[in-house]
Amino acid sequence: MSCTIRSVNDLAQLPDDQLLGCLKALRAAIHREKQAHSALLRAHRIPLGSPFVFESFDWIPRRAQRWDVAQVEPQTPVEELLVRTGAREALKRLHIFCLEDLSAITERELLGEQAIGVKTVARLRETLVRANLDFLEDPDAGFKTASRRA
Repeated sequence: MSCTIRSVNDLAQLPDDQLLGCLKALRAAIHREKQAHSALLRAHRIPLGSPFVFESFDWIPRRAQRWDVAQVEPQTPVEELLVRTGAREALKRLHIFCLEDLSAITERELLGEQAIGVKTVARLRETLVRANLDFLEDPDAGFKTASRRA
């Protein structure tokens, strides 16, 4: 049985044993849509400043599952990462909403943000590795290394 969520009232009507599962699925759906919206912004397929809109969500209840916080995957939202709030906000300004988005930029780009320091980048790198991802390779890093050798 499918359920369309259009408002907080729709959520309130769910049985208590289904509410957490629905909220988790809703959160994942919102993050997927934010990721798609960001990709459209980066590709200039929609005008910069176009608002993100998410009007409804179709949810199919599944059997209860226990979520393991230690597990991360490419779609893990940045809100679930163990970093300071300022760093999370900086990631959002960079249109990074999940680990997969994080793997599309370089460490240097992150370090360019005032709220993100070396320790935060190291923590994010460890998290990416747990999800079998890595930061985008910095094309200038190889050039500088080769220049120093010359």
